[in-house]
Amino acid sequence: MRSLTTATQSGQAAVESAIVLPLFVFLILGTLQLGLMHQARLLTKYAAYKAVRAGSLHNANVKTMEAAALGVLLPILSSRAGGAGGIEYTRPVGSAQEFETKFNELKSNEMPGVDLKYAEVTVCGPTQEEVSGGAEFDFDDPKNTSPANWRQNHRTKLRIQLTLNYRLLIPFADWVIYQAARGREMPMLMRMGKVKAAEQAKVSTRRFGGAATGESPYESAAGQGIYIMPIRATYTMRMQSNLYLNTNALPASNACIFPFSY
Repeated sequence: MRSLTTATQSGQAAVESAIVLPLFVFLILGTLQLGLMHQARLLTKYAAYKAVRAGSLHNANVKTMEAAALGVLLPILSSRAGGAGGIEYTRPVGSAQEFETKFNELKSNEMPGVDLKYAEVTVCGPTQEEVSGGAEFDFDDPKNTSPANWRQNHRTKLRIQLTLNYRLLIPFADWVIYQAARGREMPMLMRMGKVKAAEQAKVSTRRFGGAATGESPYESAAGQGIYIMPIRATYTMRMQSNLYLNTNALPASNACIFPFSY
């Protein structure tokens, strides 16, 4: 009887361990991943400030703004050791030499294996309607601003949204967090949001010259085991240089989007 009781207790302990162990592992790995995401969120806010400052000085040039944001985000950007088939890892930036080396590697701003940029700047305003007329818009012309008119005064303010496409690196936690945020392939109790049918069917065009894929680049990357979460921040700053309307592709309307719209 004593031997039978011992065997029963041993079997019960094994079952309890099998139930608790995955949750315990996810608690450890998920905490690490969420901590890294919080760090990325803080850096994204600062990178948005640097980007809009560069844009205010350089005629709202998107490539210049993305380069400025990339310089801030370098410490948290991952790359693959040994080329496309290597292991994804994040190399620290602790000196000017390390900064220059890593920036030269990533300055193309293209994530390997997916059709996404590391840092993507979307111009929220001014819009074409706000600054229409002529080939150049003078930021310091008193006629273009009016303290009494909020809308007119807003025309000389550059408004941007910066998207950091953050690669989740912690195994197991990356899949769980990605699927929970997308609200797909997860039990109802673990879902953090729902994806509308229209969004699921939305056709996304590849940004770097490819054809339409029929799914978002985030879903396409997830199919390859690469889990990417967009982290976004917005910033507004008054222009310190003129807008050249014939070279800058200003949006027809506010093109900024909310964090979980796709």
